[in-house]
Amino acid sequence: MQIIMKNSIVKRLLLTGLACLLSSPVAFADTFPVTVTDVAGRTITIDHEPKNIAISTGRVFPLLDIVYQQEAAAHLVAWRDDMRTSAPSMYASYVKDYPKLKDLTQLGKIKSGEFDAERFIQMKDKPDLFIVDIVNVKLAEEEGLFDKLERAGIQVLVVDFRENPLKNTVQSVTSVATAVGRHEQGQKFAAYYQKHLDNLLAGLAKVPASELNKKVFIERSAGKRESCCETFAAGNMGDYVPFLKAVNIADKPLKGAFSGNMSAESLIIAQPDIYIMQTTGWVDKNGDPKAGIPLGYNPNEDAIISATNKLLQRTWMRPTPAYQNKQVYSIYMPFYNSPYNLVALEYFAKWFYPEQFKNLDPEQTFEEMNQTLANRTVTGIFGQDNFKVIQ
Repeated sequence: MQIIMKNSIVKRLLLTGLACLLSSPVAFADTFPVTVTDVAGRTITIDHEPKNIAISTGRVFPLLDIVYQQEAAAHLVAWRDDMRTSAPSMYASYVKDYPKLKDLTQLGKIKSGEFDAERFIQMKDKPDLFIVDIVNVKLAEEEGLFDKLERAGIQVLVVDFRENPLKNTVQSVTSVATAVGRHEQGQKFAAYYQKHLDNLLAGLAKVPASELNKKVFIERSAGKRESCCETFAAGNMGDYVPFLKAVNIADKPLKGAFSGNMSAESLIIAQPDIYIMQTTGWVDKNGDPKAGIPLGYNPNEDAIISATNKLLQRTWMRPTPAYQNKQVYSIYMPFYNSPYNLVALEYFAKWFYPEQFKNLDPEQTFEEMNQTLANRTVTGIFGQDNFKVIQ
């Protein structure tokens, strides 16, 4: 396995925007060259169908799975090996279907300066297309990385499922699908995603005003650290809260920052009505369980119960209305950087408004998306009511 590192070390989808994507002649192009605009506003022209693809984070591999179905791994030549430890059940599921993933060339992290551009350019199976997470754009542009890669014949396409997911998810999928000559798959995803958003909006319109504006706290990486309390304001899963007509208690303390920390005292003072743990079962480099609630594919329910019970014992939660009224939930964290973020959004809707969305089934949505869009059969536990789990 080759490792490329320096030796020294995603509010609602804008309907107008979606309409432009669906009506654009580029979106329906079958031939090359094609010109696409990515979520960072960069316009690139691709003169031939890309054969070799690299991705800056392994956790966006579901994007290729949706675009290519069973051919996804055949086109992937390099990735950052973060899925294995940060989303181990996802990694196990994909490796089972795509054994090739175990032997991919590994990339260093762009944002931390570990990415080695020279070795990347000189790869035996040099990528035609490099799909890059939006968090890397600022540094990459400052250092001229994108220009350097494009001069070497490697086109760069930026995607975003994490900073502005409701705005950028559809464009991320459709731009990649168009770039690789799989526009129909992109449009199929866009239609599915918008249909489910419309269903949520229709349900929200019927929620009584007295039930709106619930106060919500999202705990980032619950269980990974002992201290309280990392969270998100704007972006990431924090993006779902105002869409669902609720209030994120982190908005004011974080003062416009994307993410940050709230003290236990400030959390208690804010008195959240709903507490959501963003978590998964993290493992160490040897694959041994390390922290978190192991939600995900092929789950171990005994391990989930044990981990959930442990996290519910933390003292700062007990004085909150969320804890006292048993409104504490867990969501599968890898959804934050995935085209399957729609599933997390549906869980949130169901937790915020259980009566209005009593017939909503997020796990069915996840299974259906995999079956109809990626042609995979999957099952698992991806969201839970924590108090019901430990009963």
